[in-house]
Amino acid sequence: MPSWFKKVFTGGAGKAVPEQEEPLSSDVSIVDAPSQESPALGQPDTSDYEQPKAREVVYAPVIMSEDEQSAYSEEVRVKARVEGDYQSCVFMVDRPLLKGSSVWLPGTEWAKDVSPLAEALFAIEGVGTVLIHDFTVTLTLTQENRRSWEEIMKGVGAAIRAHLKSDDPVVSQEFLDALPPEDEIRSRVSKVIEMEINPGIASHSGVVTLERVDGNSVYITMGGGCQGCAASAITLRQGIHTAFRKSVPELGAIYDETDHTAGTNPYFSELPAGMA
Repeated sequence: MPSWFKKVFTGGAGKAVPEQEEPLSSDVSIVDAPSQESPALGQPDTSDYEQPKAREVVYAPVIMSEDEQSAYSEEVRVKARVEGDYQSCVFMVDRPLLKGSSVWLPGTEWAKDVSPLAEALFAIEGVGTVLIHDFTVTLTLTQENRRSWEEIMKGVGAAIRAHLKSDDPVVSQEFLDALPPEDEIRSRVSKVIEMEINPGIASHSGVVTLERVDGNSVYITMGGGCQGCAASAITLRQGIHTAFRKSVPELGAIYDETDHTAGTNPYFSELPAGMA
């Protein structure tokens, strides 16, 4: 396991978050979410409010020697972190799941013949979408059956462990072979931003920038009125994600690297009525 990721499981990093004294499941340890609570959703203004420090987004490269890769223990360790808005939960595994690519699946019918691991996760009641990338599995819940994350964590951990002990691939080779090259993904995503997204958010003085493409994962930033805007999380989930995936169905992870705490004049300082 790379040293940067090992800190999550040992608690030795300066920014590492501690485990709860009494984890909710003996199978999955739980770590706290980042100290900034859903910065994209904003916070009410208070007279003694202290401006938070700028957020640093770090995506450390996964570099392992053969010795490190062969040093994994038989016990697969899994830690879970519920995101600030409770919409998703990230399960961090102590060994790589899918390096160099990512896969996002919106339902069990999409997982068939693509990802045996995702298919097993969809068998857990309440799982709505599955994103697999590097050392992580990110899940969302269905709107129809909103079970708590605590209720499904044990099942998710068991499914991940069982799959890693099997001979089944995380993602089929056919899916990986069919992925477009990075240049094609960059071109198609850039076109969506230029033709659809930025004209649509221009009235809010917003702008979206494609920062980079890594495999079939994309990294964007939101500027102008979208930086620090309370509605930016909804814009990201319902607008940008939908437009990207419609144009590039093979797209996996979509990461927002915006430092929303640095927004000085957001279009909305809090969510308008009916959008909460």
